[in-house]
Amino acid sequence: MPRAKEFDETEVLEKALELFRARGFKHTSFDDLTRELGVSRQSLYDTYGDKNTLYHAALKRYLDRGLGYFSRTLDDEAPIKEVVGRLFEGILENQCSKNATGCLMVNTMVELSPHDQEIRALLQGHARAIEGLFLARFSAAQRKGQISRSKDPLALAQYFHNILLGIGVGSRALGNPDALRATVAVALTVLD
Repeated sequence: MPRAKEFDETEVLEKALELFRARGFKHTSFDDLTRELGVSRQSLYDTYGDKNTLYHAALKRYLDRGLGYFSRTLDDEAPIKEVVGRLFEGILENQCSKNATGCLMVNTMVELSPHDQEIRALLQGHARAIEGLFLARFSAAQRKGQISRSKDPLALAQYFHNILLGIGVGSRALGNPDALRATVAVALTVLD
């Protein structure tokens, strides 16, 4: 007869996500995980098998949550510049608040994607999804006359995705939210 789980999987995954976000994959040991998550080694092994599988589950949760945020925010019918400004303000609040540790997606891109093809594929798929959401919203804004028809919506989508990546790096490495907000303000001018 299988044993009942001794922990709430959603809660443990959320805590693991934050631990990986703060320390990275390589600097988070399995002992760190059991101690910080308050879960026995055997329970983590029984549920996830190894640290790599737990990391993948935490990263997927993070990416899904981010995609949901993008989708909900970009669905707003307000003027495009206002919507994109609000989107980036939410990202800055999340990544630059006191004790924030940057963006797990960007941290993972830097630490693991050059060496882990599965992670690389997951992150490339996520990038395409984010660019697709931007593309759909910019195309709709263009049809409404909010963006000049002379601008390429795909190039705009790629541009804003790259701004997003830069904010992820800047928030982790520099931690200067005022400079990042100034960067977003300049980026938004391309929508004029």
